[in-house]
Amino acid sequence: MHKDDLTVDEATVISRHARDGVLEVDDPEVRKVVEQANRVLVRAHMWGDDRSPKLRRRRRFIAIGALVMVLVWVAGLLVPLAVRLG
Repeated sequence: MHKDDLTVDEATVISRHARDGVLEVDDPEVRKVVEQANRVLVRAHMWGDDRSPKLRRRRRFIAIGALVMVLVWVAGLLVPLAVRLG
């Protein structure tokens, strides 16, 4: 974890303050922090709060496996059609 990374709790508070208008997002530095907080929240929503590399690797493997299965399924539909038409 980088020294300037936000925790999910910190990101939640920053995002809430920005949404409520407490923070002045016209300032470029404040806007950067708010954007970083939003990225942290999206990443936590997608991958979970746990930053475990093993867990992220497993989830990434499952996502790639699902994508490969869909691509094989699509190829199984299109290749016979292309052979028949070609």
